[in-house]
Amino acid sequence: MIIEGIPVPKFVERRVSSRSLAAFGLGFLTVFYIVPILFLYWNSLNFGGGGLFSNYERAFSNIYLVTLGRSFYFGALTTVVTLALGYVLAYYIAFRSSREKFLLGLVVLPLWIAYVIRYLGIQLLLFPSSPLVQLLGTDFGILFSTKGVIVGLTTVFLPFAILPIYHALKSIDEDLIDASRILGATQLRTVRSVILPLSLSGVVAGGIIVFILATGSFLAPAMLGGPSDTMIANVIEQSYSQTFDLGLASSLAVIYTTILLVLLMVFNSYVNLGEVLGEL
Repeated sequence: MIIEGIPVPKFVERRVSSRSLAAFGLGFLTVFYIVPILFLYWNSLNFGGGGLFSNYERAFSNIYLVTLGRSFYFGALTTVVTLALGYVLAYYIAFRSSREKFLLGLVVLPLWIAYVIRYLGIQLLLFPSSPLVQLLGTDFGILFSTKGVIVGLTTVFLPFAILPIYHALKSIDEDLIDASRILGATQLRTVRSVILPLSLSGVVAGGIIVFILATGSFLAPAMLGGPSDTMIANVIEQSYSQTFDLGLASSLAVIYTTILLVLLMVFNSYVNLGEVLGEL
């Protein structure tokens, strides 16, 4: 038995079968994913007075619906900005840079740093007393605003867009690019007609990852946004840890997750995600 070119000792091979590995994976998934989700749905229901779905009635009040809408709006906006920046950077790394591995290392390096430290770094960079703001003479009103949230989300989740796009770009047959240029296509025409369509799998993968992570972000609005930039993760945390309203927190989490899944299914009806992502 060999795993990734590494020989496995015989006693391990005798004791560990593919069936036991599958059972371990399913058991882990059941205990740490399926069971918590079931508890979440259970806690979202009200078995006391006031009706079984009273928590959902509160969750569908205007203040929470506005927060939900804001969360998905921030997620969509972050996705668009991140994909635009990510595609340009991935294209440069894949086709233009002579230090490809070094730049990829710089892309991956931030993933080793905790989110809270990265958001704190952005916050310190934009403080009125920071050297950058002192040098420019203004902070452009970014900190503690919607712009600050989008800047933070884009900065933190940019690697999740760059890496799948880069992989898709490197998977393109160079003969197709050369053929386009030989036939007289300009660089822009080659990108638009050949490279972009063949790299859509990376764009879709990166977009989905960024959208899911950005929509459910907690730290970005908490550290970089203002009072009017609260997102659904902040409301769920406040309902649970500050007001100890587990029913409301659970119902909000269920509603958010359901909307997210519905959006992904609608997107899948227009773009076959299984086929597109299978190209990566």
